Amino acid sequence: MQSPLSTAVVTAFLQILKGPTETLQTFLYTSIVFNLGATTFAVLCLFILSDFTTKVRFIAATEEDSLSKKCLLGDTFLYEYIVEDREWELLRDFGLGWSWSIAKVAMNCCFLFGTICTFVGLGIGVWDQCSIYAAGVVTTALGLVGGVSGLVLLLLMIGV
Repeated sequence: MQSPLSTAVVTAFLQILKGPTETLQTFLYTSIVFNLGATTFAVLCLFILSDFTTKVRFIAATEEDSLSKKCLLGDTFLYEYIVEDREWELLRDFGLGWSWSIAKVAMNCCFLFGTICTFVGLGIGVWDQCSIYAAGVVTTALGLVGGVSGLVLLLLMIGV
């Protein structure tokens, strides 16, 4: 049984063999799907985070030894949470679940792949419609913009 990703890759490769117009359509439709996925996951992250304060108060009220209760009662805050880069551990100890992390990674991946497909589709469209010199200049500019934005997003995802 093939995965949807391998089917999409094979379909894109077959479209490339057909010609630039079909390839352009494939990349632009794929970019629309990925960008819609990124938007959906961004809204999901907002929903998860909007309920976070309620969850923190609920955990403080129900769990005796929770970090939420300790902070609300004025106990000293653990210094290593602030000094070290332990944001995820701090949020998890306050009650944020793994669903937020999964939605955040999926949103970033969809955004990255959507951006790549958009720039590749635009590059193919330029190569198909313009003279070779204009296409070279525009494709170089698209490559620089897409490459830099992709690199910045990748660095933000890994936390640099």
